Amino acid sequence: MLDADPPANAMAHLLAMRARLALHTDMTVDLQAVPEDLPTVPEVTASVLEAVEAGGQVPALQAGPPLTDLDTGMYTLLRLGRHLDNAPLFPIEHTADLFDYLTPVLVDHPLYREVRDLLDQATDRVTGQAARGERAQSRGHALIQGGRIPQALQEIHEAKVNWLRGDTLEGGLIMLLCARLYSELGLAVAAKQYALAAATVAKSAPNPKLSRFIPRGIILAAQYDRQAGNWLSATRLFCIGLMAQDAYCDEPYNHERYPYVWEAMADQALTLRAAGAVRPGFVPLIRAITGSVGIDTIIDEMLTPTAGAPTATEKEYADEADAQCLGRPFSDAGPVRRYTWNALGVDWEITCPNDRVSVLAAERYTAALQVFLAELGLQDPLFLPGRVTTEVRVDATLLHDQPVSCEQVPDPDTNRWTLRLPPAAPVNLQPEPSRLIAAVVQLALSQSLLADEPFMDFVEQAFAGGLGHKIFVARPYDELAGFLTPDDYQAMAELTDPAVGAGLSSGQVKRVALPARTGSGPGYEQEAALEAVRNRYAVMPSIVRHTLPRLAADPGFQRTVTQLREQGWRDWHLLTAIANLVGNHRAQQQRLNPTRGDSEERRAQILAVMQAPENPDDPPLPTEAFTEHALRSHLSAAAVSTAHALGLVVRRGALDPQTLLAVLGDRYGYWTDDIEHPDPFAS
Repeated sequence: MLDADPPANAMAHLLAMRARLALHTDMTVDLQAVPEDLPTVPEVTASVLEAVEAGGQVPALQAGPPLTDLDTGMYTLLRLGRHLDNAPLFPIEHTADLFDYLTPVLVDHPLYREVRDLLDQATDRVTGQAARGERAQSRGHALIQGGRIPQALQEIHEAKVNWLRGDTLEGGLIMLLCARLYSELGLAVAAKQYALAAATVAKSAPNPKLSRFIPRGIILAAQYDRQAGNWLSATRLFCIGLMAQDAYCDEPYNHERYPYVWEAMADQALTLRAAGAVRPGFVPLIRAITGSVGIDTIIDEMLTPTAGAPTATEKEYADEADAQCLGRPFSDAGPVRRYTWNALGVDWEITCPNDRVSVLAAERYTAALQVFLAELGLQDPLFLPGRVTTEVRVDATLLHDQPVSCEQVPDPDTNRWTLRLPPAAPVNLQPEPSRLIAAVVQLALSQSLLADEPFMDFVEQAFAGGLGHKIFVARPYDELAGFLTPDDYQAMAELTDPAVGAGLSSGQVKRVALPARTGSGPGYEQEAALEAVRNRYAVMPSIVRHTLPRLAADPGFQRTVTQLREQGWRDWHLLTAIANLVGNHRAQQQRLNPTRGDSEERRAQILAVMQAPENPDDPPLPTEAFTEHALRSHLSAAAVSTAHALGLVVRRGALDPQTLLAVLGDRYGYWTDDIEHPDPFAS
């Protein structure tokens, strides 16, 4: 019927029916077991009716049997979405409702975003742009229920944009939900930015009923500041939030109406207890801040039940923060402030002088970096595990229309950078977030194994998804977060004790909220990988054709082969290491030692010597040279060439080869791919 080219409206109905059939549960699947906690039909009906009557979101599908034909369903929806301009009277709402209901199942499909946007554009024409924001929020809540936080964040951002552009400003307060999601991803400074933006939007709103969100946004920002490890700054910001609570809220300390106040108050009590246990020199400053708003009595009453209980040690406080992916307590004490978090398999660290101008600039950059990392969480940036450290310095000589100065610093253990930022832009000068984003992208790219082109494709997708408005939200960061005075920062900088656990190594992380991607890496195809292995077995033996018989006859080498095979080495690993060892020895004999400044011609000459078939009169290496340590070293050295053969790029000068080998093994089958072959070491 579709092939018969029916009228436009009939075509739309047929496409919608075909999509519905394809996205129906596949009832032919043989379910091995029925979950014990599966709700009954009356229970499901009751939950749906309850949600409808309350005006809330209908519970969405989270998991279940596979759909009949997901690809056909999505391609049909894409065709329908592109056809709707020709069928303006088609009732798209029912199809859009089905799409929203199935969001947790559809969100990973490559056509999801395009289909979503087409359906949203169609519903805009019928119900208005504010309703589009409601649909995005509905999808976001469905994804939150399914634990898909990065995907949910994208939908909530979509809701935020459409509400701000639509006919209701109140929707802008969805930024509080954005803040919560960033916090759940362990991106505390981005969460702080969004909480403060929500307070700013509420303050500028014409509706006086929204003013209660001003203190809520500030107090939540204080909690996110504490999550980042800034326990002293959080104390001051919390007290500012309490003053706003008194100014804008009736019954400001009502437990039922304002639970966030008492959650933050409990955090404040824990801050004072921790300071008394491991940083007693901080207690006078904390008491002075809390005393300024008269909450000392409340905090003391909360601590009374724990008066006789033993307190944690410094190591225990530090280990608990590490386990929960939180900043180390009191990271804002002393002359240097430090922000740390883990995302996408990398430990990120930002440092700056502990003064007002520097801290605001560092947090401006950190928030932008964290927002960008959340965007990359939807992709596969293929970051090398390790640590990336950035020292932020404010340079008053930099003009706001100049590129940000970002320089990589040689370091054998860390991907280290120095970033020079201008101070806050004047009020009358519109900031240019693109310059900040350029520095963020440069830093992230330096840790990725992807080539420039695929990585920049991710950046372009992020911009298409609104990266600019996600980083610059409501007002410039320095304006949003400018609550603390220079004197507040000076008081923290003058504290002589460092952050809790400053001299301790990082502890074990229990859960990473934004983990690295797993599974096959970008560009990996097992058939091509096995062909490369087959080629190694064909080429490598000729490079060491006279060395192999000597090694096969050596009992010591045979023991080494057995040990390495038991540890997961394949024979092509052994051949690679042996050929690399022999080839390097041959090049050295001919005084062809590679250097960093070698020309392409010289590199080709060295490679030709290393890979040439072995001659009988080549100076032999003694069998004692082929130790386990030597083989490991030369296999590690060959890892960079293996990465290049896969189309990957190793950018860092100081690289731990074992880290690269681990990535190749986890994502590219390096330790598992093999083919049937004769034993090259048989005596």
